[in-house]
Amino acid sequence: MIYSLCLLGDNMSSDKLRKLLDGELDLSEAANDPILSSLASRIYNVDMDEVKPSSELNASSDAEKSNLTFELHDSSSPDALELKLPDLPPIGVPEKIEETVEAPKILKMSSLLMIIIGPIISICALLNIFGVFGFLKSCESITSNGGFCIEGADRISLLAIGRLNHTEGWIYSGSFGIPTIALILFGVIVMFIGIQLRMFSKN
Repeated sequence: MIYSLCLLGDNMSSDKLRKLLDGELDLSEAANDPILSSLASRIYNVDMDEVKPSSELNASSDAEKSNLTFELHDSSSPDALELKLPDLPPIGVPEKIEETVEAPKILKMSSLLMIIIGPIISICALLNIFGVFGFLKSCESITSNGGFCIEGADRISLLAIGRLNHTEGWIYSGSFGIPTIALILFGVIVMFIGIQLRMFSKN
């Protein structure tokens, strides 16, 4: 047996034979050599027909590497970098149309009236404190209605503004109460709203 192995060792690599005997040789490498394949089949009781030779493995791995190399080279080649995409038709984006909505005339007129009437209301409330509207007082009408004409009562009573021909329609001037303050604030608010509407109508 040893003599036959020595004869075989003259015809094959001693290194591969040593690895085969030590169990260090890959069976795919032994499948390339019919003598080593026969020895491996007898020593390890392996069907070497099912073992793929290392040359086929190397060929498949080389093919995979070549494919990978081709893909990498193809993607980084100057031709790939200089590749131009086809011209696409422009996308029709509608232009923004600025629509100017004109405010109705009634809104413009209302805002103007509020700007004028608001201050007039506040000013009249202030003037009434000092009895400026006392000239509207008629003692004859008051007495004819069974009332009394009181001297110094020249301020219109805002709570009885509809009864100027009666005694309760007039109170003493020089003082003011909550109705007067409310009327002054009301005039200011009306004027402020009119200004806001005026600005809105211009926009």
